[in-house]
Amino acid sequence: MHDLEELIALDKAHLIHPISEFRKHEQQGPRIVTGGKGIRLEFADGRSVIDGFSGLFNINVGHGRSEIADAVHEQMRRMPYYPSFWDFSSEPAIRLAERLVGLFPQDRALNHMVFSSGGSDANETAFRIARMYHAVQGHPERRKILSRRHSYHGITRSAGSATRLPVYHIMDEPDPLHVATSSPYCFRCEFDKTYPDCGMPCVEDVEAVIQREGPDTIAAMIAEPVLGTGGIIVPPPTYFARLQEICAAHDILLILDEVITGFGRTGRWFGMEHWDIQPDLLSFAKGVTSGYLPLGGLAISDRVFDVLRDRSPQGLPFMFGLTYNNHPAACAAALANLDIVEREGLVDNARDVGAYLLERLRETLSDHPYVRDIRGIGLLVAIECTEPGSKDPVGGKPMSYPAAVTHLAWDRGLIVRSLWECVALAPPLCTTRSEIDEIVGLLDESMRAAIRAPAP
Repeated sequence: MHDLEELIALDKAHLIHPISEFRKHEQQGPRIVTGGKGIRLEFADGRSVIDGFSGLFNINVGHGRSEIADAVHEQMRRMPYYPSFWDFSSEPAIRLAERLVGLFPQDRALNHMVFSSGGSDANETAFRIARMYHAVQGHPERRKILSRRHSYHGITRSAGSATRLPVYHIMDEPDPLHVATSSPYCFRCEFDKTYPDCGMPCVEDVEAVIQREGPDTIAAMIAEPVLGTGGIIVPPPTYFARLQEICAAHDILLILDEVITGFGRTGRWFGMEHWDIQPDLLSFAKGVTSGYLPLGGLAISDRVFDVLRDRSPQGLPFMFGLTYNNHPAACAAALANLDIVEREGLVDNARDVGAYLLERLRETLSDHPYVRDIRGIGLLVAIECTEPGSKDPVGGKPMSYPAAVTHLAWDRGLIVRSLWECVALAPPLCTTRSEIDEIVGLLDESMRAAIRAPAP
């Protein structure tokens, strides 16, 4: 145990952890992960815990997949890395681009792509390309980006400005070129309406914001098919059809953020397939490698690419690039990961087992005094909790009840995540029905115990 104690001390002394309180971490120390298999993780203290959130929505194929490690090892032995600037390339990046073009619905014409290191820089790339698209056509004033309240698009400067969760802007105001619109959060409708008789004021607000800002100032709108970190908010069936009409009427590019919803999480390869969304640009990350190596990317439609190619000034190259664009070893990890998803039918499993998860939660928690809404799609589920008969936080203290649930679930051997007033689940796509029964049982115990337990 001496080594473990040393690691804990060194971690507290030197390592910064995202979304953690510095003072609390110095007192409590880290939970050190040492391995895992399937949906279970092993920790340095000997604990075995179910990963009910797939890391950060991203470990789609589960833990311990040696096939991915082997593919990366082989690629790194041959050629681990070289930049893809100018005309340098590598086979894994070429093969992955071809593979993704084949996975996208063919009528989307998403035939061009650049790979990044993750979702934030994929969205940064999307914003830059959207502005270039208008600038090369003589409209450099079209620079604003629309995004929706409750959205999450990353944490770098521009992607972080598109993120519309207030806690991320307590000490850092969004860039003024980013403008907020309404989101289709039916449970907490800011217009106090009820679907389907509401007329969808959330999407009509987009039109109102466009008119207020001026259509000729707006480059693009970014949207997640399902708002993820904002509370796993599934849109009404007709929402995206109207949103696309509005964007198309003003030549505003639609950027679809599939960072969470891509690669089977919703029970289809991509979230856009549920609502026939036709994006101009599509960002992805997370599930493309199941987190085994950092990789994201941006898919660009023929419509946008053709304008950039044909209208850019002669002799001016594409003045954009990140050191690790099109990284060979990361692309090799993605190819091996996609092989597993296809071979094991994990997209279909996410749809079938996800429906079972919703069914079991609704059955098990039907009499829970704080459960107001259970929603989701595929293996992406949220349980919204409030005081009985209202939409107020449990006990009047925001986020305290979901935080207590996550703490008690950990004590019982289950990782879930609190998202504002929601308890959220996103287990790996390889999860079985019997494992769902185990997850629901542990969560039910934790949620009932949290009725009596204060948040830590």
